[in-house]
Amino acid sequence: QPGLTGAMGGLSVNAWSSMNLDGTETDGEFTEMDWTVSYAQEVGLAKLGAGVVQYTFPNSTIEAEDGTVSAYPGTVEVFASVGVDVLLAPALTVYYDVDEIEGLYAMASIGHSFELVEKVALDLSASLGFGNKDYNEGYFGHDEAALNDLVLGAALPITLTENIRVKPSISYMMLPDSDLGDAAKLAYGEKDSVYGGVTLSCSF
Repeated sequence: QPGLTGAMGGLSVNAWSSMNLDGTETDGEFTEMDWTVSYAQEVGLAKLGAGVVQYTFPNSTIEAEDGTVSAYPGTVEVFASVGVDVLLAPALTVYYDVDEIEGLYAMASIGHSFELVEKVALDLSASLGFGNKDYNEGYFGHDEAALNDLVLGAALPITLTENIRVKPSISYMMLPDSDLGDAAKLAYGEKDSVYGGVTLSCSF
């Protein structure tokens, strides 16, 4: 999942993509490419942000109830965020899909970083998401607003050089609303998951 970000002042532009490596028919092909333009500004202890995201899904298809297969539709979201530089760094981000889904998703998060030894830290985080009716219907086939997801995460950022950092991480995600969880299981085959990875970051 390679990504590239360019930033100047509070303005940043990000390109992110995901390549399928699971041995299916799209193995070795990019199945998602996202483009984000955002702006962030610190005001006292608060960090304010806003932006727009274009989601595209090349090489991805969706099958309708009548068996018709078509390209998976892309969509556009706008978002706004606020975080506070205090203990646990509480933050709230609200996304609104203005295109395909026309739904709202909000995420509240907290986190804290502990220095273990020089150049090695432990990051702990937790987030709770909420989706309105349109968002949950679009992504899960569940036509009610609900608490959408609870994610608990841990990461171990390791600074190798001034510009290079490696960060292994692991997270557990569950859907606290039982009806939404049942809909997710029908749509995706599961309603909770454990996932992890290693991020290599290079800044210049």
